[in-house]
Amino acid sequence: MRLARRAVMKLRPGVHGGEALSLGAKVLDFSSNVSPLGPPPGVLRAIRGSLSLLGFYPDPQCKAVKEAIAEYLGGIGLDNIIVGCGVTELIHLFALTFIEKGDEALIPCPTFSEYEVCVAKMGGRARLLRLKREQGFKLDHEIILRSLNRRTKAIFLCNPNNPTGYLTPREVLLEIVREAHESGVLVLIDESYVEFVDEPASMVDLVNSYSNLLVLRSISKPFGMPGLRIGYGVASKEVVKMMSKAKTPWSVSVLAQVAAAEALRDQGYLDRVRALVAREKRYVFKGLKTLKAFRALPSEANFLLIDVKGTGKTSTALKAELLKHGILVRDCSSFKGLGRDYIRIAIRRRFENEMLLKSLAAVLGE
Repeated sequence: MRLARRAVMKLRPGVHGGEALSLGAKVLDFSSNVSPLGPPPGVLRAIRGSLSLLGFYPDPQCKAVKEAIAEYLGGIGLDNIIVGCGVTELIHLFALTFIEKGDEALIPCPTFSEYEVCVAKMGGRARLLRLKREQGFKLDHEIILRSLNRRTKAIFLCNPNNPTGYLTPREVLLEIVREAHESGVLVLIDESYVEFVDEPASMVDLVNSYSNLLVLRSISKPFGMPGLRIGYGVASKEVVKMMSKAKTPWSVSVLAQVAAAEALRDQGYLDRVRALVAREKRYVFKGLKTLKAFRALPSEANFLLIDVKGTGKTSTALKAELLKHGILVRDCSSFKGLGRDYIRIAIRRRFENEMLLKSLAAVLGE
C-alpha cells in the first residue's frame, strides 16, 4: 500500500555539512560556513535576559525582526520581508507557494542541493544546468536565458555560490531577472553568504522593481548562530503575501527572534568578521599553494572549494582521514557536477587554520 505522495517517495534528501554535534566527538568543524567568531556578545546577553519568554508563543509575524531587517537594509518596507526558520525553510516555502506538478525550474549546478529537493517535493522538474570545471564553475547566464521555455516557472541562483564561492556580477544577475520578468518566470537568489563579500553585490534594492524576484538572506551564518535557525526573504509585497499564506505558523522561535533583532544592530561585529575572514582566507589560500596536491578555487565567500585530484585520494577518503586528526571538512561528492574530486573548507581563526593546514600536510605524508 502506497501512503505517501509519489513525489515524496521519489525524493532523495539533500546531504549537508555541519555534522559536528552528531559525530559525538570534539572536532574543528570546517564543514559549516558560518562566522568563526560565534554569536556576538550582545546576542548571548539578550538570550539570557529573555529566557522568561519561553512560556509564550513566538510572534508569528516576527515584527521585531522585520523592523531590525528594514533598518539593517535601509529602504525596505516591512511588507517586503518574510522571516523563516533559516533560509532553507524559505526555499521550501517558495516551492510550496509557486511550484506545481509539471513546472520546470532551472538550477545551475553544482549548488545547494535543497533547490532541487524542494522542486521535486512539489512534483516539479529540476532542470540542472551543468557549470564547467574549466571555467571555474562560472555562471553562464546565456545558457540560462536560452533554457527558458513555456514550462519554466522559476530559476534558482546562489550568489556567491555554494560550494564554489563564485560571485556573479550584479549586472549579469539583473539581465537574468529582466529576461525572466518578461517571460513570467520567478527568480530566487540565495544571498546567504553575501555579508562576506567585499563589493556591493546584493539585489534586495530591486525587489519593488521586479515582481518576479525573491532574495534570501541568512542571519545565522554571518552572525555565527546556526543553531538558532533564522533567515529572511525580501520580495515584492505580493510575493511576500502569497508566501505568508503558505507559511507554517510559529516556525521561528522566541529566542531566535530575540537573537536576530539584537545581532542585526551590531555592525561592528560584522566588520570584525569580514576583516578576519578576508585575512584568513588569504592565509589559507597561500598555505594550500605550498601543498601542491591541493588546488583551491578563488572564492568571494567565507569558504574555499578545493580540488583534491592531485592527492590520488577521493574526497570521501580525505574526509575520513582528516577526521582522525580532529578536522571535519565537507565532502563535496554529493554536489551534482563535482564527483569525488572536491572538498570544501570554511575559513576559521588563525590557530584553527594552522591546524587544518598541518592536518592536510599530514594526510599527504608531508
